[in-house]
Amino acid sequence: MHLHSHPILGVIAGKQISPGLVQFRSIPYATVPQRFARGQLLKVLPSEQDSDYYDASEYGPCSIQQSDYIEQDIKWNQFPAQPTRSQTQSEHCLRVTITVPEFQLASTCKLPVLAFIHGGALSIGSGERYWYDPTKLCIDAIHCGQPLIFVSINYRLGNLGFLHSPRAADLVPPNNGLHDQVLGLQWIRTFIAGFGGDPENVTAIGQSAGAASLAVHNSHPRAEPLYLKSMVMGGSSTILSVKSPDQHQADFERTAESLGIKAKGRPAREVAQELIALPLDSVRRAEAHGAFCSESELIPDKDWATMLHAQRSKPNTWLQSQVIGSGTYEGSICYLVENEKARPNKARIFETICEARLKKPQQLLDLWGISTNDSENESLEKIAQAATDTGWYLPAISMCMSSAGSQTESFLLLFDIPNPWPGPMPQGKYASHTWDVVSLFGAYEDQLADELRLGVTAYRQLVIDYCYGKALGKPWEQEHQSAQIPTASGVKSLNHEELVARREGKVAAFAQEEKGEDGFDYVWEDVVRYYLDSKHPRIA
Repeated sequence: MHLHSHPILGVIAGKQISPGLVQFRSIPYATVPQRFARGQLLKVLPSEQDSDYYDASEYGPCSIQQSDYIEQDIKWNQFPAQPTRSQTQSEHCLRVTITVPEFQLASTCKLPVLAFIHGGALSIGSGERYWYDPTKLCIDAIHCGQPLIFVSINYRLGNLGFLHSPRAADLVPPNNGLHDQVLGLQWIRTFIAGFGGDPENVTAIGQSAGAASLAVHNSHPRAEPLYLKSMVMGGSSTILSVKSPDQHQADFERTAESLGIKAKGRPAREVAQELIALPLDSVRRAEAHGAFCSESELIPDKDWATMLHAQRSKPNTWLQSQVIGSGTYEGSICYLVENEKARPNKARIFETICEARLKKPQQLLDLWGISTNDSENESLEKIAQAATDTGWYLPAISMCMSSAGSQTESFLLLFDIPNPWPGPMPQGKYASHTWDVVSLFGAYEDQLADELRLGVTAYRQLVIDYCYGKALGKPWEQEHQSAQIPTASGVKSLNHEELVARREGKVAAFAQEEKGEDGFDYVWEDVVRYYLDSKHPRIA
């Protein structure tokens, strides 16, 4: 146990997790006065009976979610089984875990901060998940002379975080999970200096659903800054479910009915009050509702979940720069979902959709090499690549395009270090969804082959340098595009000619030729996502 005297919060007990690193676990940053209510920022820590300090040496609860959430995450990301790390669940889950170099707790200088928002389709996950352990990242940062402070933010998920009734908005407001994240980031700016962090040099990093959330915070107009820089990794508005207030009301009523509460024809406030009074296990058993709500405070526009909207949305003036990251095989999640569904005639169905909806279908099919001569497994690999290019790469460059004419610099990062773990997807072949942040943080470092460690180490250094103010190559410009590509052998730079000549660049050019400014959205929504269909599990 390591006791630290915070100048505002008082004495806090952390845990020595390795020589030179102290972790303060599950510190509450906000409280929820009632189920579904807006969180309220905490400015003091809860008092602990018969103790002179607040004990943050053990993990506290994460958000309420399905009990098999760890197994589900492993399944949809093709990771190895993780060491047992039990974590309770509670409605009182608004907590941060802070990892600090031990020497920094007695220092007067302030270190850069990396604040992490986890993914999980807004329905499952925790910042304290084993594979998000930042120990290796923090140790490498110390060894290269650029130490960091790492903070993970937990927020409400599923029904507690995103169920909403516009007819009872005072009891069940929209996008609670997003508002929780804002409170977490505000808490960091307010209190991180007492842990040795620089509140004016915070880099926020979000992955998958966390990246989509960060895209909201980057562009939603806000006078007071939440952070200095951001890294939007493997996620955007286009891969999440975004519903209108009317759709949320319908979901609210269906959820209530599924829990035995009559909702049709009754005042929404009465239904909400019964949901608030239900036992917690009932809420856990209900189908998880993980969808942003448009036409709301943080997402005011109906068309927010489009790439065209992303291209036109300007980042906040306080956002110095943003890294927009896309793995070269983010569609791995689509591969794993489709593989389990095992539908036949994949290539034929995909071809038929292209022929019915595109002017030059064969041109697009040829870019991915999709053919009815392929085996079902070959077709699946290629269609998942199509999902990557249209559902992740096109949104990534759309977000880069948003900074044109603004004070914010954008940097494109194409993660291309293959996932080395066995599973349904070919082992060691593709840079899969979520592997970007997992390899960055380093939880499985001791299991990596030597030929991968070189690339992972170079990639990690790239991110550490970015936190310290070094540009990630050349900023994105529409007429002078560029990208950094972490590979197994190191980080490569691509110039404009090289980037547009890649398959992804040709897909972008095809989409614009096919449908003009609406082309990106059309090829994703009306072709590739149409094939994947809405019956599948969420793909964030």
